[in-house]
Amino acid sequence: MSLVLALICFIWLLVIQQRLDKISVKLDLLSKSGNETQIKVDPKVEITQEEPPVEEKYVETVTEPLKTEPVSSVKYPFEKQPQKSDLQGVFLGNIFNKIGALAIIIAMIILIKLVSPFIVITPLMKVIFGFAVGGGMALGALYMHRKDELKGYSEVLLGTGFATLFITTFCAYSMFHIFNSVAAITLGAILLFATFVIAQQMKTVSMLVIGLIGGYLTPCFSGVKYEVALGYLIFLNLVSLIFTLRNERFNWLNCVNLLITMFAFCPYVVEPAKPLFPLTLWGIYIIYDLLRNKNNKVDTALTFINYVVLTLFSVILFRSIHNYIGYLLLGTGLVYSVSACYSYKLQNTLYKNYVYFMLLNLWLGVYFLLPDVLSVFVWSLAAVILAGAINSKGLKFLNPAFVWYLGTAVAGTFLAKYDGQFCLFAKYMPLVNMRTLVFSFPILATFISAMMFEEAKDEKSFNLLLFNGVSLIYLYLVGELNFLNLNKGILYSMLGFIYAVNCRLLYKSNNCMLFNVVSWVIYGFSLLILLISGIDYHTQTGYVPVLNLKVAAYVLSIYATLTLGKHDLLKYLAVFLGFLLVQAESVGAAYLHSNMSYIISLSWVLYSGAVTVCGILSERRYLINSGIAIIILTIFRIFIFDLAKVDALYKLIAFLALGIILMYVSYLYTTHQKKLK
Repeated sequence: MSLVLALICFIWLLVIQQRLDKISVKLDLLSKSGNETQIKVDPKVEITQEEPPVEEKYVETVTEPLKTEPVSSVKYPFEKQPQKSDLQGVFLGNIFNKIGALAIIIAMIILIKLVSPFIVITPLMKVIFGFAVGGGMALGALYMHRKDELKGYSEVLLGTGFATLFITTFCAYSMFHIFNSVAAITLGAILLFATFVIAQQMKTVSMLVIGLIGGYLTPCFSGVKYEVALGYLIFLNLVSLIFTLRNERFNWLNCVNLLITMFAFCPYVVEPAKPLFPLTLWGIYIIYDLLRNKNNKVDTALTFINYVVLTLFSVILFRSIHNYIGYLLLGTGLVYSVSACYSYKLQNTLYKNYVYFMLLNLWLGVYFLLPDVLSVFVWSLAAVILAGAINSKGLKFLNPAFVWYLGTAVAGTFLAKYDGQFCLFAKYMPLVNMRTLVFSFPILATFISAMMFEEAKDEKSFNLLLFNGVSLIYLYLVGELNFLNLNKGILYSMLGFIYAVNCRLLYKSNNCMLFNVVSWVIYGFSLLILLISGIDYHTQTGYVPVLNLKVAAYVLSIYATLTLGKHDLLKYLAVFLGFLLVQAESVGAAYLHSNMSYIISLSWVLYSGAVTVCGILSERRYLINSGIAIIILTIFRIFIFDLAKVDALYKLIAFLALGIILMYVSYLYTTHQKKLK
């Protein structure tokens, strides 16, 4: 674990240093470009001894006003251009010194912890030697820092010296017992304070980063008790926060500190619960946020990381005690609400983050503390309150929270259990049951919120909420149908056709495309269920021809088909559904009475004749065409099937009925021919 932490710190060091080097080069180029635009070169002007000799290739006669070029394209004759491909400079001047610094830090740990037991030196001498080496490197670095060409190197060396002092301090406490915990923490605090003070005075980040690496690694390698280590890391974060209050451009450092501290906490949170440490860490960052009045991406990331760290450790510490998690999150949510109010008064836009964290903690607290039914109630009530805040106070940033609360309330209706049963599918007595109570909360919350958004003239939100409310009602009715001992597929298809018609009517009233799409999807799904569920309906117990549930479902499907649109295909589909109904009922009658097998062909003849006659009288082409098509099918059935398998009496009835219908249809068409043209 310690080696992984060391690797993370080293990668962090390289990334930060590369970024700082790029910024430094750009600043130097920018400052020199401003001076260069004021220089006019004349070949007659002699160069003083203080200036370096100028080669002829850099001497130009300026005859026109000097044009300002972009910083990236300006060339300086007196400066050596930085070469991006100078691998020697990158490795020898930048990366290698940091690798060496990290190696020295680890070497000091090995020297004191592993090698020193084989050398006859008293513990006090070992500690003095460590302090002497660290102090010597620090003093030497401060001396070298006066020379410009050695500033970068001296900053790395200075950080290495302070890291050595950190290591020696904690080893003197944990291994040699020269210091007690109070003295070790005090001395470590002084070193931390000195690290930040020198970093601020020298305007250096390299020294600060390397010093902090030593500060992070020493508790891990020195073997101190985890209470001491965690307390020290919290103090490290505190000093860093004090430093960044005066140097806001280094605020990114707090994000790194918090993440590394979280990683260092992980091995200890599985031990007996120590909630004081994560709460203290969380609290100092909350206070830090309240003391500053800035908002940028780094600040937002810092508040988010702080929230995640506390929530993660709370769940791990009390993973077996949900009540503790719930109460802890509700308590911290209350703190976030106070912080949000204070930040809002300071006009600090970070208050939005605190409001989100407060709402999220409330949601989690309800989840861990309350049973399913009460959770749905609280989430629904919170959604109504958020809708009021959005529309009356103009707090549009709460829209995602409103959607989240209402969405979880709706999802809770599906997952809510009572007496070990899911409320949605339980076979309660109709209406007066727990399912009605559970569904009433999100349904009322949805329609109340919809009225608020309608008053605010937010049509999009109103339509979505209206759709959500209507859908919940139909889902509730699906659950209510469970108590009936009837064919569930046909019942669900009937409810689906009603839902599709309702969505179509809503689409016509407010022209929201969502209702149109849903109406078609639900219609197709319901029709498929009806066709599958009604295949063997006539074989079920208690079947009565015509007076049965399947007839009602087909009639409802025909009505829904004609309601969805006026396209000719839908009209032909409605006639076809009627034909399927006639076929199904005639098959059912023939199944019940074996001596009525002729009823199938007879019903085809009657239905085709009725459709054709209605088409002629009402002058509707789709009825006439559909009737003709069914008549043709009927003729084929009678001549092919009935001639071979039906008795003579039934053949007589079928042919007689077919002849009468055909003659009457032909006569009727002839008399109305002029009107149909």
